[in-house]
Amino acid sequence: MEEDITDSTWLGAITDGSIWYIWEWDPRQSETEGAPREISTWRGDELSQDNLSRLARLINRESVGKEWATADMASEFNDVKHDLVKLYKQHSSIRSTKTQKGLWLDQLRSSGNAPDDNDVDDIFVVHTMLILISRMISYSGSKYDEDKITEGFVKWVDMDEMDRLRVIMDRYNWRQHTGDVLRSLYHNFIPEQHRKIYGEYYTPDWLAELICKETIDDDFITEQIGRYNSGKNPLHVLDPSCGSGTFLYHSAKRILDSDPIKNSGMEKHDAARLVCSMIRGIDIHPVAVEMSKANIKRLLPEVADSDIFVYQGDSLLIQRPEAKVLGNGGLSLPLTSPDNRHLILPTWFVKSPRDVAIFVETAKNDTDMVPGLGASLDEYDYDSLLQAHNQMREIIRNESDGVWKWYILNQAGPLNLGGQSGRIVSNPPWVRYNKITVMSRQNEMRGMAEDRKLWVGGNASTSFDIAALFVDRCMAFYMDRSSEKKSAWVIPQGSLKAKGWEGFRDRLGSSISCVWNLYRLPFPNTPTCVTFFGIDLERKDLKKTPREALNHYDTWDVASTKTVWTAPPPTFPSKVSRWVDEKEKPLARNGATIVPYCLTHIWKQHDAGSNVKITTRRSDKTPWNRLGPLRGTIPKRWVYDCVSTENLLSYVLPTTIKCILPLDEGDWDPERRKNKLWQDASDLYSDHHGSAKSTPKTLESRLNFNNNLFAQFGRTGNSIVYNASGDNMYAARLRDNRHMVLSQLFAVPCKSQDEALFLESILNAEIMLPALKDTRQTDRDFVTHLWKKMPIPRYDPSNTLHKKLASLGKHAERTAIQAYDSHRSLTKNRTEIKKAIIDNGTSDKIDDVCRKLMPRHVL
Repeated sequence: MEEDITDSTWLGAITDGSIWYIWEWDPRQSETEGAPREISTWRGDELSQDNLSRLARLINRESVGKEWATADMASEFNDVKHDLVKLYKQHSSIRSTKTQKGLWLDQLRSSGNAPDDNDVDDIFVVHTMLILISRMISYSGSKYDEDKITEGFVKWVDMDEMDRLRVIMDRYNWRQHTGDVLRSLYHNFIPEQHRKIYGEYYTPDWLAELICKETIDDDFITEQIGRYNSGKNPLHVLDPSCGSGTFLYHSAKRILDSDPIKNSGMEKHDAARLVCSMIRGIDIHPVAVEMSKANIKRLLPEVADSDIFVYQGDSLLIQRPEAKVLGNGGLSLPLTSPDNRHLILPTWFVKSPRDVAIFVETAKNDTDMVPGLGASLDEYDYDSLLQAHNQMREIIRNESDGVWKWYILNQAGPLNLGGQSGRIVSNPPWVRYNKITVMSRQNEMRGMAEDRKLWVGGNASTSFDIAALFVDRCMAFYMDRSSEKKSAWVIPQGSLKAKGWEGFRDRLGSSISCVWNLYRLPFPNTPTCVTFFGIDLERKDLKKTPREALNHYDTWDVASTKTVWTAPPPTFPSKVSRWVDEKEKPLARNGATIVPYCLTHIWKQHDAGSNVKITTRRSDKTPWNRLGPLRGTIPKRWVYDCVSTENLLSYVLPTTIKCILPLDEGDWDPERRKNKLWQDASDLYSDHHGSAKSTPKTLESRLNFNNNLFAQFGRTGNSIVYNASGDNMYAARLRDNRHMVLSQLFAVPCKSQDEALFLESILNAEIMLPALKDTRQTDRDFVTHLWKKMPIPRYDPSNTLHKKLASLGKHAERTAIQAYDSHRSLTKNRTEIKKAIIDNGTSDKIDDVCRKLMPRHVL
């Protein structure tokens, strides 16, 4: 597609290699004014350093036209935020401002989360600023329409007092940068913890582009062109959780660049109108909606703002107790004012923006409803409309206006989109059920999940992901009933195996046509997959190559050079092992959480008779990193050797970590209350621990959380310790019962040394790793899943294979001890130990026995 040139200044140069002529041309001016203007001429063979520097500036657009906005503009707006803070202090007590803020906060709460009371004003101001920026980008290149820019809950802003914002917005060309400039601003001004509670994982451009390419096919586009040309409404490409508009932007671009559009004979403006008629977005977050609109406008600057359809509302349309509607087939739209006044509007009425505008304007003027308004409604709905109008008059009379037309149309948007989408491309909110802070919303979510047979009870209920409900509900409500139901969803990789997604797999698993496993490519801390419905593609995994880093703003052409498609990993039969109790609960137990480091981990120690003088280790996590180390004296018996992931190697635990644990015969030592260092540590913990309900309130309850510390005193004989997560499995034999196992490790009690050696060999065997990985519910977590999915036998001393494996395990331990070098890093030691066991043939022999022992779990 040709780049749009209506909002950019261009340079032209003609040269014979000797004489250079350079012109500037601004296509936004009239034809007469827009004639090219000569700005520089020189002889190429006489270029001075000054001329070379000037040429460089010209080519880099530093002195011609507007400078292009970059992906990192946050520092430009720090003073603008300061201006808005001052302005808000002047307006915060005004009735209309309170109403606008109240509806804004209600929107955030309706998602299940809202900012803390201490953060509300600051977040409100930042959201206001981001919306103003987004809307001014939409109108860049034309005279600002203040009424449109301040529509909705930002109506409290007086644009005459925002000169600094105008100057910044006028300084830059906001449409030429290919990345999402607004997303960057949002990430800079909104704290990460606030973004996280809304499940905001913004999709990289390269991934959105690729998904849109596969989902929005030429046949679908051709069909919509036909509907558009015949006067029918095209089916939509919908993103019901559009965020900053990444999917909407790439959907629009995919359609605009498609062969059907290019071959349709449409003029550019008509093609842009068609694209807008096909694109719909919904998001519950007010800032996201405006960012989406601005990003679409950047791609399609020639369309009117009224042609872009992105709504702020609840895509789930969850049933509210005050109305029997907002569901599939609902007949009314309930609304609640900040002062808790209610009204209900017929949904057929709110389909017309013009009627809603008249409805609100007459209520604002405190006059009777205009005759003929709602004339197409039946008698019952018309009476309801009259009642709603009187209620709206009361609301505006007592709570002011400035927001109601915008608010009603946005709330009605999702309801009016039911059954009109032919494609859905989306990254739904990733929010666990137990992270929803508004209890009424939590109950609503659970009720809908139960009704739709998605809910998984028991221990898995807290980890139920709202994304599962979102996918199911949106496909059922928004997809056109008569067309092919094709959609693509970016969801957690846990959807493939995790217990909390079991209902989702039972309900929708058979209709899933393809899954791409992306691991951590889109989001470094969270494994991800793309799940397709109705689209036949090859099931495959995407992995990073050793090339340079994959950037959020990369196009797919660029990202494809940094990644490689691979076949999905193999799957193996699932069967419970013998390493479980009579209730099929794994015998493996998680280690104790001995934190914070500055209160419990010993960095230095010096003997002092029966005591020891110690200095604790510094913490690296907030707020403990601000405390510094403790110094004092404790009894020697309180110093315990602990094993963590820092010590674990295959077949060997060569080092330990020293920790303070005031224990005596499996319980807390009564003498601890007299020890100054321990009392100081306990007081510091009480003063600085988190406020979450589940956070232990004392240091001792923190150390023995879930009884994971005291339970280790029942251990006898040998145990096997293995890592809870990672790309590889590492297992080693724990021989000393006084050694404590820390979190991120699991310990498995064994009946004898030979049984420990036997199990150690299986867990470390190269040939068993694919089967071990297949038991994980994410891309990293082994935890205890393997004991319920992989039929590992208990040791039988009469079984020749078992005895041989135990003997090989003993030999592997000796090899590992010899290969270990205290001067190497953990990673290097793991590599060298593995190499040594392979080089002396032990690895192959262990693999051979495992192959015979569990033939269905090896490749």
